[in-house]
Formats: sequence, C-alpha cells, structure tokens
Amino acid sequence: MTERVIGSTGKDKLFFPQEPLWKETLAVLSKAKTSDNLAKAKELANLLHFNSEVTRARYGRALATRFARLDEHILSGLCDIAKKDQKLTTVEKIWRILFCMIEPLVGRTYVDLIWPREPGSLIERNDIKSYTETAYSQFGKKLSQRLASCLQFAGYLVPQNKNSYYVSGFGELDNTLIISTHLLFAQSPQTIRLSDLEASHYWKYLGFRKFDFLRVVFRNAESQGLIMRYAVADHLEQITTKFAWKELIEMMEFEK
Repeated sequence: MTERVIGSTGKDKLFFPQEPLWKETLAVLSKAKTSDNLAKAKELANLLHFNSEVTRARYGRALATRFARLDEHILSGLCDIAKKDQKLTTVEKIWRILFCMIEPLVGRTYVDLIWPREPGSLIERNDIKSYTETAYSQFGKKLSQRLASCLQFAGYLVPQNKNSYYVSGFGELDNTLIISTHLLFAQSPQTIRLSDLEASHYWKYLGFRKFDFLRVVFRNAESQGLIMRYAVADHLEQITTKFAWKELIEMMEFEK
C-alpha cells in the first residue's frame, strides 16, 4: 500500500490518514491469537468478515500497515488486553490512544481543535476544513473529510446534522489510565515523572479534560495497591509502578 506523505515536522513524516476501519480493527483484535498475526496482511484478511476477497485483502493490508507503526511490546500488550477484555470496552479506549499516536494528523487535529472544547458543544464541519487548510500546506478536500471521519469513528465527534458535530465526553477512565500508563511507559516496575506524562498527549486522547484528574487517579491507585507510590521527591512529582505488565493485566478487572 502506498502512503501519501503530506508534510513533515523535523524527522517525523506526516502521512495522509488511512480509512478509520474502527470496527474492523476491534474485530481482528478480538480474534488474533498473537501480535504476530497483526503484522501479517494475509492473516488479518482471513479474520475479516467481508464476502469480497479483494476487500478483505485491501483492508488486511491497511490494518497491517497501521499495526506496524506500533512498537512490538505495545502491540503485544494490546493483544494481552484483548484476550482479557471480552467486551472490548477497555481495548477500544486503549485503541483510541494508539490510533491518535499512529495517525498523527488525527491526533494533532484532536488536540488542537477538539480537545479544548467542552463536551456537548458544537463544532462545524467548516471549522475542521478551515483548521486543515491553515495547519497543513498541502490542504485538500479529502484530508478534511478523512480527518472528520476518523474523529467520528474514534468517538470524539457525534454528528448533529450535515453541517455540525457534538463534541463527545468520556467516563470510567480510571482503570484504563492505569493500564495505558503501564502499556506505554512502564511495562516493568519503574519511577515515572508526572511531567513526562503530562507532556505526552495520551491522557488527552483517552478523554481526560485536566491533568489534575490524573493526580487523583494515581493517588487512588496507590491506596488500592495498583502502584507502589505517588510522591513528590526533590521537587519532582512522580509515581513508582509496582507490577510487571503480565501481572498487572492478570489483576485488573475487565467487563465480562
């Protein structure tokens, strides 16, 4: 599959976002036995439900290309979650984070344009078009449409009418924050500075409105024994994790 480069920032190439393929992604995550299956287009194609062999092959290639942008330990961890999370509620929340990371134009548009707005507020399609035209020199109508589609399928936007969307809000994020923090930053016990977490957009992608909410979750996680400690040491605010990745996943509760 040929990916269109539409710009770059430093060393990071910005590719035109692929189709969201949201339901298809969740479907293959629920069926894949190992992360190795997610790297092989043909195996992914066999996990898809479409009658057309051509469609399955095309989507299989697209999904494999997207999964290949993730580090192996993150992709493997995502599979571990999918095996435990039968209803895929946590998987979908985690995938929302990863999707924005590996489709950087979607992530940047969300952080710049959607996240600052209050849940329930309206955003016009023309706002997305204007932002895209301003932010990316190689603007085209298809880019604006694709960004809107990705943001909608990811759950950030809900159509209100043909010209506008509602901005979504998310709840029940505490457990997913603990899991995603371990997945991305600490798959073995270690100390993490909260300033490093705040500098990452992962908590915004997850749906938190303020970083102070993370402090509350981490304090509660300490009292519940999910992390070793939350502390301020040498003027640095930090958490120290307690469990290796596999141990954490075994002890976390998922919807049955």
